[in-house]
Parts: sequence; structure tokens; C-alpha cells
Amino acid sequence: MRRKNWLLPVMMLFVVLALSGCNLFDGDQPEDLEGLVETYTAQTQAAQNQIGTIVAGTLAAMPTAEEKSPGEAVITEETPVQQPTHTATATLLPTATPTLAPTPTDTPAGSIVYAQVSVPTNCRTGPGKVFDKVSVLNVGKQVEVVARNAFGTYWVVKNPAGAGTCWLWGTYATVSGPTAHLPVWDSPPTPTPVSGVAPTLAAVTLKVSVPTNCRVGPGLAYDKVTILQPGKTVKVVARHASADFWVIENPTGEGTCWVWGAYASFTGLPGSLPVQAPPPTPTPQAGLTPTPTVVTLKVSVDTNCRVGPGKPYDIVTIFKIGQTAKVVGRHATADYWVIENPAGEGTCWVWGEYATLSGSGANLPVWDVPPAPTPTPVTLKVSVDTNCRTGPGKPYDIVTIFRIGKTADVVARNAANTYWVIRNPEGSGQCWVWGKYATLSGSGANLPVWDVPPAPTPTPVTLKVSVDTNCRTGPGKPYDIVTIFRIGKTADVVGRNAAKTYWVIRNPEGSGQCWVWGKYATLTGPAESLPIWDPPATPTPKP
Repeated sequence: MRRKNWLLPVMMLFVVLALSGCNLFDGDQPEDLEGLVETYTAQTQAAQNQIGTIVAGTLAAMPTAEEKSPGEAVITEETPVQQPTHTATATLLPTATPTLAPTPTDTPAGSIVYAQVSVPTNCRTGPGKVFDKVSVLNVGKQVEVVARNAFGTYWVVKNPAGAGTCWLWGTYATVSGPTAHLPVWDSPPTPTPVSGVAPTLAAVTLKVSVPTNCRVGPGLAYDKVTILQPGKTVKVVARHASADFWVIENPTGEGTCWVWGAYASFTGLPGSLPVQAPPPTPTPQAGLTPTPTVVTLKVSVDTNCRVGPGKPYDIVTIFKIGQTAKVVGRHATADYWVIENPAGEGTCWVWGEYATLSGSGANLPVWDVPPAPTPTPVTLKVSVDTNCRTGPGKPYDIVTIFRIGKTADVVARNAANTYWVIRNPEGSGQCWVWGKYATLSGSGANLPVWDVPPAPTPTPVTLKVSVDTNCRTGPGKPYDIVTIFRIGKTADVVGRNAAKTYWVIRNPEGSGQCWVWGKYATLTGPAESLPIWDPPATPTPKP
């Protein structure tokens, strides 16, 4: 009686498997009906053989009335089944595969399903990243599809790199053939990580500082798969032989892609990664010439456009605010852009600090930097003797006087081009000379702009006289007397004439200034730093 109770579910299982072996046409009439009937018959027979094996094993494992010991309890649904200890053929337990994989049969030629991918895609032991990678299906290779998952998002294909099968993500896959007839495979159990087993080498990871295209291969000729955004960390699996491109796990899906290393930083040992050969360069389809997106540029301030990237190169033109120029190339660091000359023929390089681009500058070709020109020395002469100071202006101390007829090398300038930094014509170091009386030889525009040193705190210059002295509206007797500067008094000096024979002092008896003759004067402080005042117009003598 107990054996009959076991046979009933077994027979029901037989009926289910026999019906599943029939695998009806899902609404589509196949082209080779006879071939499919033979295939389905073979599959049904194989299922029956498997059922027979299961039934035989089950019956052999069941204890009979004669085999039970006198004291053995009767097994019920509530009583746990005890595993026999005397034999290895115990009651069959469920295996790791929930469903039986279809028995391979000869597939009619017209019903073979193939898959190929548009980007290199991992083929794994199951549907998802948690499963181990078996191999990689590369672009241009075709594999046979033998099954699918229930959602149609993964395909079970013949291993492109060896024996057996593996699971391929369908996002980048193109499948050809009658997929409706493919069997549906259940996912194998999710693998359990092995505890206590440490990897031999730490994984190499990568981040980028700017959004960077991840492509099918190393370079602009390959299609873009995705964009690796700043802040995202990805695993690096291989490298280009030149180590300027890296193969990473696709940050937004399955498979791998190639990312440029110019903006990348790494953790781990990237030098230990295997070198991966790039895929074949794609051949453009005949008659389908892609129309590149034009990249244009504007600036927020007038900007020099030069022969090369930087101040050592000559200025071609000035790119003005409001103008728009086509960008044809870029510097490797993307801080200079090569544009079509906005004022004539050819191209020139413009600094990107004040530039705004329209379009994708990342896809522009990288231009080689032209050889740096040999700098033409810039020299300077003056038409009048001119003070050379520690900074640009009268508040700064005088270093020396640059004389008429001498020539000095110019090494820098201020931003306004009103002062020039020259090598000290009378000693070591440099000093600043006013440009009003200066004549330059060479291109001053290419000179570096020097920052102005901090203005010194002025040391006050004071004056006393040894005799009472008239203080006038100008330097000399033709000018009216403002007051008399008395012996024993001290006045602040604010200026002088060029000959240093008269001094401009603050009026000791009121407001304003007046000029005092220096013959009887004694000064304290750096009189050389005082500004030179032009004398006022000589008054018209009164009748």
C-alpha cells in the first residue's frame, strides 16, 4: 500500500515531463515540421528514460516490510526520514539545478539561433554579476544560443572560448533566429562566497576627475558605450600595451569598455594587469559618413590667440568678446583650444580660462604642440634719465638711475604695460622703470606679467631751516609768499623739484603746501623717494 502511494506522484511527474517534451509551437508554424517532430520525440524518450531512473532509485531506497527491524517505527508525514547508514544510495535529494537541462539533440538547420554583441560582454555561469565570469564574447564573434531566461533578458549560449555554455546579458546582444522555440532555463543557485579565501592580488580600481567616454576600443574611432562619471569607482581588468587606455567593467551595465587614462587615478597595481589587444578598428559603412557635431567657442574677455599654447608663442590675433569661432582641436590637457583664425586664414591657439564651448570638446582630436620658439630678447632705452625702483611707482625706493644712452634687458612688465622690469644696469637684480620715456626693441607683449610687490610703508621726510625762509606758491622769487617758515619748526616734505633745489612742504601756518628754498634746509628721511613736482605756471608780474 505504501509503494502505491509513492507511485502516484511519480507517475504524475512522468506525465508533466512528457507534456513539456512536446514543447508546442507557441503559435508559430515551423518550417521543418518533420524534423521538429523527430526532435520532440527524442526529447520525450529521453525524459521517460530519466523518469525510469528516478523511479528505480526511489523504489530501491524504500524499505519493505521484510527489511524493517521489529522495533522500527512506521514513517509518517510528521516523522523525519532517517538517512540509511549502511549504503550510499539514500533517498534522492534535490540537486543544485532546480530543473533538468534539456538533452541536446540535433537541431534543424533553419531553427538555429545566433547572437552577437555590439560591445565586449561577459559570459557568466548565471544571469548577473554575482556569477563567475566564464569568458568574454567580443564584438564581431557569433555564438549559438541554446536557451533563455523567463524574462528574455539573458541568453544561454555556447561558450565562445571553450566547451559548455554560459549566460549572456541581452542589452548589447543582437539575436537572429526563431527565439520563441528556445527552452526557458531557470537560474542556477546564487554562488556563496568562500570564506577565508583571500585574493592573491588586490583589485585595481579607477576613478576619473572629469566625465570620460568609455568606448568599445581604445580611441575616438570606436563607438561610445557609456560615460564614466567623476566619483564613480570601477574595477580595471586589463590595459593597453601603451598604458594610456584601460579596460574597465562597464559602470552602467554588463561587459567591459575602454577608458582613456588622461584623467584617471588608480588604486592597486595597474602595472600587474594583463595587456589586452584592441579590437579591430571599425570600418565606416559605405555611403554612411557621420556628420560630426561642430564645436564652437566664445570668450568672456578679449583673449590672445597664439601660434601655440602659451605666452612663449607669438600672438596671431585677439579673439574678441561676442565673436564665435569653430574649434578644430585641443591640447592634451584641454586647457588650450585650437580654433579657426577669427581674423583671417589658418588656426591659432586660445586659452580656455575664459572660454565657453558649444558641443562636445572631448571628441576633438588632440593636436601636437608646435616647437617652442626661441625667445627674441627685448631691450629698452630711455630718452631722459629715469629712476629705476623696487616697484612700479613713486612709493617704491629708487634702486638706481637708468641713464640716457644705456640699453637694458627687459624681463617682465606690469599688466597695464606702463612699467617694465629690467636687469639692473648698475648692479645685480632687477628694478622697475617707468615706460613713459622708454623705447622697446622686441615684442613686449610676450613678456610675462609680474605681480606688483607690496607697497612699502613710506618713511616720512621732514625739514628744518637754519634761517627764517619764505615759503612761496612756487620755486622762486616770482611766486607769491604764502608764509615764513621759522627757525626751530619742523615740516613734512611731500615733494621736490627735479633739481632738488626746492622742497614742497605742508604749510606750517595753515592748509595746503608751499615751496621752500633748500639752501638753508636740513632734511631727515629718504628724500630720493619724494615725488618730483612740476612747478606751477609763473605768475604774471603785477604792474
